[in-house]
Amino acid sequence: MVVAEILTGIALVQKSVEFIKSNIATAKDIKDIAKQIDGFFEGEEQMNKKQGKGMGIAQQFGIESTASDFIDRKLLEEQRYELKLLIDNRFGHGTWNQILSERADKIKQAKEAQRQAKLEAKKQKEEVFEAIKWVAIILFGVGVTILLLVLGLKAFATELVYEYKPKDYSRQQKTWRNPDLKKYTTCRLKKRITSKYTNKKACIYEGGNKTFTMMIETWCPRKYRCVYDPNGSEPDIDKVMDSLRSIKD
Repeated sequence: MVVAEILTGIALVQKSVEFIKSNIATAKDIKDIAKQIDGFFEGEEQMNKKQGKGMGIAQQFGIESTASDFIDRKLLEEQRYELKLLIDNRFGHGTWNQILSERADKIKQAKEAQRQAKLEAKKQKEEVFEAIKWVAIILFGVGVTILLLVLGLKAFATELVYEYKPKDYSRQQKTWRNPDLKKYTTCRLKKRITSKYTNKKACIYEGGNKTFTMMIETWCPRKYRCVYDPNGSEPDIDKVMDSLRSIKD
């Protein structure tokens, strides 16, 4: 089967050369035999592409396969040389080389176009991927923003329904608020006075919120802790002494 494929390539080469040999004398232009020239190149490409295809390693490098390849290559070179002479003799020296040059340029252009097409396809694929990436990033950002808004609204709603619970009072505040407990303040010495009746001396003290006390002693401290009695009036030593005498009597 493989040998048949190789012979098909050689057969196409030989058939193309035979047609050109039979008709080149009457050919008015290179276009008259252009199809057969293309057939020659097509047969040559078949030999290059299909040679050894489908064979195992042993078959590819066996004596039969190696000999067949060698003979086919020799026939191809002979046919190529004969075709070159036929075309150059009919259409002028250098025509064959010009054909080869133009064909090489077309192949090069085709390969370049194919390469550009692959690059363009790759570029389009990358652009699509980039667009998808940015769409994903934007959607992710929108999702995060919505999540933060929901959490913020939830927290705000929780604060609105929060039940106020007053803080527990400190020990001092509890003392001030309990009427059954004695309250104390710091009373500071305001002045010393002397009774005009008994010549006894007394010290007047004043504490928080007009808490007044009086101490009848020969020595008075500058301050002491006294019972809190707000909104009082400054005591009068003589009135106090009169009250004490009346109680005694």
